[in-house]
Amino acid sequence: MIKFIKIVVIPFIAINALASTPIIDGTLNDKEWADAKSYELEFEVSPGRNAPALLKTIASIKHDEDYLYVAFKAYADKEKIRATTRARDTAWDEDYVGVVIDTYGDDRYAIAIGQNALGSQLDLKEKPGNRDDDPSWNILFFSETVFTEYGYSAEFAIPFEELRYPDEELQEWSIGFVRKSFELGTQTIFADFTVYAHDQCFFCATDETYVIEDLEDSDRNYLYPYITLNQKADRPIKKLEHQNPDYEIGLSGLLDLNENSTIEYTINPDFSQVEADAAQVLVNETFAISLPERRTFFLEGTDLLNTDLDSIYTRSINSPLNALKFINQGDSTSSLIMHAIDEDSPYLAGGLYESYSGNAGKSEVTIIRSIKNLGNESNIGVLLTNRDYRIGGHGKLVEVDGNLRIKDKYSIAFDFAKSNTQESYQDFINSSDSLNNISYAMDGEKFSGDAKNIRLKRETEGSTWGFRFEEISPNYRADVGFVTQTGFKNISLWHSRTYRSNNFFRLIKPNITVRKKSDFEGNVIQEMTELSLFFETSKNFKGNIERKFFDKEQYKTFSFSEQQVRTNLWLNYSPSELFSIGFSANFGDRIAYNELIPKIGKQKNYNLNLGLRPSDKLSLSYRHRKIELSKKYQSGKYFSGSVDRFSTRYSFSNDLSWRVNLESNDFSDDYYLETLFEWRPDPYTIFYAGSSQFFSDGESSTNIKLLTSQIYLKFQYFYKI
Repeated sequence: MIKFIKIVVIPFIAINALASTPIIDGTLNDKEWADAKSYELEFEVSPGRNAPALLKTIASIKHDEDYLYVAFKAYADKEKIRATTRARDTAWDEDYVGVVIDTYGDDRYAIAIGQNALGSQLDLKEKPGNRDDDPSWNILFFSETVFTEYGYSAEFAIPFEELRYPDEELQEWSIGFVRKSFELGTQTIFADFTVYAHDQCFFCATDETYVIEDLEDSDRNYLYPYITLNQKADRPIKKLEHQNPDYEIGLSGLLDLNENSTIEYTINPDFSQVEADAAQVLVNETFAISLPERRTFFLEGTDLLNTDLDSIYTRSINSPLNALKFINQGDSTSSLIMHAIDEDSPYLAGGLYESYSGNAGKSEVTIIRSIKNLGNESNIGVLLTNRDYRIGGHGKLVEVDGNLRIKDKYSIAFDFAKSNTQESYQDFINSSDSLNNISYAMDGEKFSGDAKNIRLKRETEGSTWGFRFEEISPNYRADVGFVTQTGFKNISLWHSRTYRSNNFFRLIKPNITVRKKSDFEGNVIQEMTELSLFFETSKNFKGNIERKFFDKEQYKTFSFSEQQVRTNLWLNYSPSELFSIGFSANFGDRIAYNELIPKIGKQKNYNLNLGLRPSDKLSLSYRHRKIELSKKYQSGKYFSGSVDRFSTRYSFSNDLSWRVNLESNDFSDDYYLETLFEWRPDPYTIFYAGSSQFFSDGESSTNIKLLTSQIYLKFQYFYKI
């Protein structure tokens, strides 16, 4: 008997229904949900800890052979609901509802699928440990919301084919339900389950079991071809000189082998990033700075590749000609195999006081990862990487890591890695420096190195203490990772207290950290004590204050025994969805590393962020960043400058938007203007149309010249086969 008819016209998707199958329109029909199982979100889990929920929320769940259906009744004062029209995965700091699912029921990971009160979709994956959630994880699901007399209602239809689950006739999933609201004066999270300090995975704390019998096999087969068009023009003098239009065509796809295994492939992928990285000011920096991964192919399985040693940095695979990835989610083991041919390989070698980098040209990269689940939010894993360079040389690495939870309150995490390096004879690093008798220049040397990381924590409701030992040998290299510093040993100890109340200060968390870093010869290169205080109030005001004391610091041959004191401040005030202001600053003593003779100066760095939303669809923002390092004992400055960025975005819907960014940079004396039209009806269908212009001050601020112009188009279309 036909219960449910899907009409799929990608990228526009409609769901029709027969019988008691819910129509996903946000309106809760009593007949459609009469046979559903319902739960009340009884607990406030943040900032309170398992206190009675002061706002009523009812969640309902049911299923048929194809879909898991979820509905919410969120009782609220409609005038206090915070929700705006915005792109997918950008509404985590607004009013939302969501379902939490652990399909394996073994605390290996949990997924959260939600939407804000205006229907902006949200999804992420969370794993136990100290690593951040993975909001880049995406699935295709259907959802709608409606405002009601009691607040708002929400409906979801989640295809089973989008979920990974055991190959068993009887499915026993751990589920839970969450809601975030600002009505009580701070961002408050409600749930139908309790959460405790020792839980290493917030969403893994779900304790309800949802049973599904005779779930039919369903596989995904996706294709998303793309085309990009790019037209640049240079203006070196007065004449506009057009370059030949540049275009690229490529294909990516995903194929399910079974319920647990997936192959993802890409041919001539487009790795141009229209969502441009934020401007980085690299003055007085000696170590490389990482950037977030936004490229679609590398997002799936990102959670498997994270280790405390940063052995995998997918952006080190810069411009692959093709790539293939296999992921298996077994009953107790998760595995990933990736192979790529990279046409343009960045090379990073960490040193004791600075990083060394260059371009190694073409290379082949192989990554093998396996993680064994041990239960009780514990796991152990192994990682293998290999990079062979076309010009000669290679880098190999093997790592064993684990995260163990002991008697609830205690956890221990460890990483042990060994690298083997064969340098090429074609030098692409402009440095004559060396460490441990190994030069950073590419001169055919062969060597190996080790890395260790051990972290022990004890967590209770009112107190947390921890210990960390880290050791990176001088000759350690991670050719597919992001290791910026080597040749050191680091010991850290920290202790924090947590105080919760229903008064003005809802949450107060003081912390003390002491750290000692030394080289492999036993010489202390840094001693630091940090005092910090995090707070959250009932007026949507929160912040963090840090005071750092550096009793000793070594930089190359220069020793600084004079105590350095630095203060870091972060504040955020968001009284309503219409207005927000954020401020951060760090000031105090700082070494001028890039001077011929490094000396201690006085830094004054400020960040001001203003946000304004005149309507649900229009957002305005302004960011001012001031960076300055002055001489401490005499007049003058080592450097000073600022970066200003103004942005405006109009969202016609959650899928369709237009934005304009204008940025000025004092350090480079240039200006950047960008406009972009964006349409994203699902995570994989993308249409961009935009332009950008770069300007320079030239010889004076009154002589601004247009240097380059660019217009670009991108269309990536999602096919479900």
